[in-house]
Amino acid sequence: MIEPIDVVHSIHNAFRRDIFQIDDLVLKTTLTNGDLTPVLDRFHIMGEVLDYHARGEEAAVFPAVGNLDPLLPPTYFLDHRELDNMVGVLEDLRKSPDHIATARATAVLKSHLRIHLDKEDAFLYPFLKEKTTINEQTSIAGVMSKKVPPDRFPDLVHWLMPLLDLNDQEVVAKVWMTLMPPPVFANVKLLIKKNVGANWLELTRLIPGLEIE
Repeated sequence: MIEPIDVVHSIHNAFRRDIFQIDDLVLKTTLTNGDLTPVLDRFHIMGEVLDYHARGEEAAVFPAVGNLDPLLPPTYFLDHRELDNMVGVLEDLRKSPDHIATARATAVLKSHLRIHLDKEDAFLYPFLKEKTTINEQTSIAGVMSKKVPPDRFPDLVHWLMPLLDLNDQEVVAKVWMTLMPPPVFANVKLLIKKNVGANWLELTRLIPGLEIE
């Protein structure tokens, strides 16, 4: 059974795939002395989504976990602040690209982000799922989603869906269908179809009601 909080693991998988691909592209570009602008522009989009995600966790997930165990959230807050610093370094490099500095910065970010996401997926979210009801999870996921500005939601879908495999696309679509009012989700379905490519037909088979009439 897919629960509302499961959407976070799918989003984490998108972050993993994106930062691994970005780091690989930066290394290849550095070795060939190529133009870093396209990959740093791609990173800018990921950094924006990462900020929305972190603010959502800090507004909803960490307080919920803190109510269960006050000692846990501070360690994850520290991770987020370090991620802020790393993203800031790369944003500065986007304005004045330097091959070696960028390659070092993306490699460090990839390592730290992977470890942070792995910790959350291995412990924080399983702990939260075990200790909360479906209604509580729905509330948490709803607060997190509100950290994405409505005018940026299409860009979020455009970033997210191509980075997910079919299983994660199914999780995200099902959770959004649960969280969103039907008139809102009717528009989101169009965005999903546009960004999942060849997986659309299989998704409509897996999720009754996803079809576009």
